[in-house]
Amino acid sequence: MSETVITARRRWNSFVCPGCRCVFRVPQDHDGVGVVCPACRIMLRLPGPDDELPPLVAPIAEPAPEEPEEDLVEEYEDDTEADEAQAAARSDRNFIAILGVVGVVLVGVFAWWMMPQEKAPAPVAGMPAQAPVQDEQATTKPKDSGTSAESAPTLLVEIETVAKAFLDAPTQEAALEHVLDPEKTRAKWDAWLSGEGYEKPGFSSFASTPITTGSGEGAVSVVAVSVADASLREIALVRRDGRLKVDWDSWAAWSEMTWDEIREKKPTAPVLFRVQLTAVDYYNFDFADEREWSSYRLASLDGMSSLYGYVQRGGALDQQLRPVDVGAVTRLALKVKYPPGAARADQVIIDSVEAEGWVLDPQAAGK
Repeated sequence: MSETVITARRRWNSFVCPGCRCVFRVPQDHDGVGVVCPACRIMLRLPGPDDELPPLVAPIAEPAPEEPEEDLVEEYEDDTEADEAQAAARSDRNFIAILGVVGVVLVGVFAWWMMPQEKAPAPVAGMPAQAPVQDEQATTKPKDSGTSAESAPTLLVEIETVAKAFLDAPTQEAALEHVLDPEKTRAKWDAWLSGEGYEKPGFSSFASTPITTGSGEGAVSVVAVSVADASLREIALVRRDGRLKVDWDSWAAWSEMTWDEIREKKPTAPVLFRVQLTAVDYYNFDFADEREWSSYRLASLDGMSSLYGYVQRGGALDQQLRPVDVGAVTRLALKVKYPPGAARADQVIIDSVEAEGWVLDPQAAGK
């Protein structure tokens, strides 16, 4: 019987066919049982454990068995170690590359730092030294808007001081100290109050940035303010004799007649009126022909009172009044009048535009 070889999977015996010398393996549990030679197909009797081997049957060395699972594990482990080694090598190369890039950057920064800085040329003997050239934007002065850049903070402080003093004045007399032409304003103001008495508006906050037009004497600064009742109002301040004064006429939207008075009297001579103008389509009675007339709504400061104003369609005055945006509200100082024998008290003819906005030229306002 041949030498027994034990593999990781099964126990085998190896034999040599005495006829064809074919070497083959037989499971050990087949010992003593006849088998057919796989080569010559001769029936052979396999010797038992106690049988003596015939002369032609000799044990041979078992071929190397298939690699057991343990060997496969070892081979896998070897491959894993190789992969780890390669990954470590790549990591080392990447680290070296990063160090190289950082080094190049540092060298570049150091080289820039060591470069000589441009210096102004040394003055030539007998020639005055040139002043350093400043940035063009820094030296460019803003266009004339009524005040210089240096005086802007001072102007803002002055506007705030005068506006607060006027709006927070406890009495009409105290408020008159901060308006243009106090005596003329007093008469207008008393008539405007109609005996209702003075009530200070009360300053809350600025609601816009002041806009200043002109410069020096007569310059006008307009700013929106929030007053005590939370409404927004525009206040205009005019420079007169070196000081800012409140233009009370524009503040109160003062007109030569009240809204009730103009409806009652229907003056045919032009009357100054401060209005909020909006383009509308309203045609009837004396102004029924819309091919001849353009119509506008003229509203009071609080919007509670209004008239309808008309101008010749397509004329110069119509072009001046027509707002760019549909539905836009424009503040204007106008002169209006009634046609002779006016059929309606709420329809007037717009005679002229005295000012865009409510601030008039002092001469036009009769100050």
